Amino acid sequence: MSQAGGSASKAMFKSLDDGVTFTVQYNPKEFRVEKSLTWEEAKTQGQSTNPIQFQKGAPMTASFDLLFDTTADTPPKNVQQVWVDALLALTNADVKPSQGEPEELKKQRPRSLLFTWGTFSMKCVIESVNVTYLMFASTGEAVRARCSVKLKEWQTATFAGSGSSSTWDSEKIKLVDVKGGQTVSQVASANGSDMRTVAAANGITDPLADLTGQVLSIPSSTAVSAATAAVNAAAKAVTSGNASSAGKAAASAAQSSATSAVTGAASKAASDALKKLF
Repeated sequence: MSQAGGSASKAMFKSLDDGVTFTVQYNPKEFRVEKSLTWEEAKTQGQSTNPIQFQKGAPMTASFDLLFDTTADTPPKNVQQVWVDALLALTNADVKPSQGEPEELKKQRPRSLLFTWGTFSMKCVIESVNVTYLMFASTGEAVRARCSVKLKEWQTATFAGSGSSSTWDSEKIKLVDVKGGQTVSQVASANGSDMRTVAAANGITDPLADLTGQVLSIPSSTAVSAATAAVNAAAKAVTSGNASSAGKAAASAAQSSATSAVTGAASKAASDALKKLF
């Protein structure tokens, strides 16, 4: 993709889901960051002034305008096809949840992103893109466009249900940026987990692979406990000598683990263990 527009370091989007990157043509002239907090007045009667109480913080947002221009190309190319469509592709809902989201909802979402520009970086999603076409060639094709982009901070949490309840707890899954030369075993050890649990949660099959630059999810204690429960239930049924009961116990435990630990680690660990038992 063309990188016209000067030699300064370019702002870039990198997908945290599949590594897809998009580098801007021209850096924005202005960059706005907003972090909002909610405060509420205390419900105290009979006073001329009331203290305020903190309620919650909202995800940080960032907004800026990106300019794309193909007038220097010979002949001028369609700026929508060359630049705008590539940016809008980052908003396509074609990624399956995998970073602490409720996978059982079976819905897809747009990519989660790492936006970097100079020393600024932000894990985010694209909240909106507004496109204005500013110049057209004699053929009627757009050759200059301004895209107003708004980003919202990306935060993940492990949603664990309790039986048939529709409520979710607030235990968060931990995301780790892998440093140079680290293996899955080293990442797991540094974050209070074990190699097999982290490998299963992130689909890693080579324990010696260099994971430099990747973002790995460290399963919560809820996920690990659910996987253990699934394996133990199946093993107990097998020990009793009742194959039918073993199958039912395994299915029930696997379903329970999938419901209570949606990081994917529990269900995969239970599945692998069941294959060995039967």
